[in-house]
Amino acid sequence: MPENTGTAFSSVFLDKNPPIDAHIDEMLQWSKKIGFLITASGISSNLSFRTKMGFIITGSISTLENVTKDSVVEVRGVVFGLNRPSVYSKGQIAPAEEALLHSVIYEAFPEINAIFFLTSTKLIAAAAKAGISSTNTASPAGSRETAQQIVNLIKINNNAGFLVINDRAVIVLGKTMSDAGQLLQEINGKMESVVKPGSRKK
Repeated sequence: MPENTGTAFSSVFLDKNPPIDAHIDEMLQWSKKIGFLITASGISSNLSFRTKMGFIITGSISTLENVTKDSVVEVRGVVFGLNRPSVYSKGQIAPAEEALLHSVIYEAFPEINAIFFLTSTKLIAAAAKAGISSTNTASPAGSRETAQQIVNLIKINNNAGFLVINDRAVIVLGKTMSDAGQLLQEINGKMESVVKPGSRKK
């Protein structure tokens, strides 16, 4: 089994064929719809949805605007070893860096079936104005510690569907990708409705 060690985990490929699932087309549609919200660091942004075997997530080298069926991967299992976790997957490339975060959230919340992780300064600013909760941790990105703190924050905020992670990204949760996408659009709409400083209605 080829193994990729370029991320916070070892990616072990169970099968090099791209995953097949009826919901992949919907994931690609949402990737293109929300790609305009992402800033220069958008390669860190990723989407996922739950499957019977685990979850399908965008790959580590994919920007949302350019995701294809060949650049998504199905995570079949995660093993937290003594040195570093191992992520077992089906696909041609390694899962996105935040695959551990997605895994921990899916395990903790059976009702969540879709996760959008977005590096967007626009959305972070909008969330700050709305008083949305944020994590405050020194744990490294993609780590199990950070993932657990986010799970705790979701619980504290009554399973909130929109949270900020250390002022570097936002996370949107939903029972379906449609739910997550609609919530994201609502937050973005509120941001755009704010009158810019210095402008006044006549």
